[in-house]
Amino acid sequence: MSHYMTALAMQQKGIKPATKIVLYWIADHHNSETNACFPSLSTLADECEMSKRAVQDRIECLAQIGLIKKIERSRTNGSQTSNGYSLNLTKQPWQNLPPPLAESASPPVQNLPPHNLVSNNHVNITKKNMAIFDDLWNIYPKKVGKGTARKALAKAMAKAPIDQIQLSLALFVRAWGSQDKKFMPHLSTWLNGERWDDELQEQSLQDMTSDQQMQAILGNYSTDRKMIQ
Repeated sequence: MSHYMTALAMQQKGIKPATKIVLYWIADHHNSETNACFPSLSTLADECEMSKRAVQDRIECLAQIGLIKKIERSRTNGSQTSNGYSLNLTKQPWQNLPPPLAESASPPVQNLPPHNLVSNNHVNITKKNMAIFDDLWNIYPKKVGKGTARKALAKAMAKAPIDQIQLSLALFVRAWGSQDKKFMPHLSTWLNGERWDDELQEQSLQDMTSDQQMQAILGNYSTDRKMIQ
């Protein structure tokens, strides 16, 4: 499962909900290491709770608008097997940003901007980070160690894109569901453990009806999306 690709899939605009569900599940099968993505039509139909024909129609739609490219695959005996898919999802602005400086790195003195500019930028970044933290804190059910969690977020943002952290945390909270909060890790523990890279066993979308899937993926995602904007 690729949380990164499913996050990008959910951020695509201008497509119908059912089509977005198909895109979500295709992205869920993307292997970020090998770039392979070849779920069978039967698998997609089962996961999306749609007929194979309905899934095919939505795949054709996704291919026409350029979000995916179908790649025909065949076995060694020449018979056709499940298609592969190349994903062409819109990249988010943070992907084009330069990597953050390591904490120990010190820029050359001669390249420093004027003192007042440095000061203003520092204030703006701090305010933005505080707003991001407040969003994370508000959705996290276990309100323990707020100051420690704020420091942990500052360190985490130097290791991973904030979009990835925010979405993974929202998925983690959703996956935790109604389990006892006393066993839930502190937010600082989650951040310090780089848990945004965890393979989550969410409350299975496959066990939901198509209507519940749509609400979970699209409805709940619209709430989670507030953290990413």
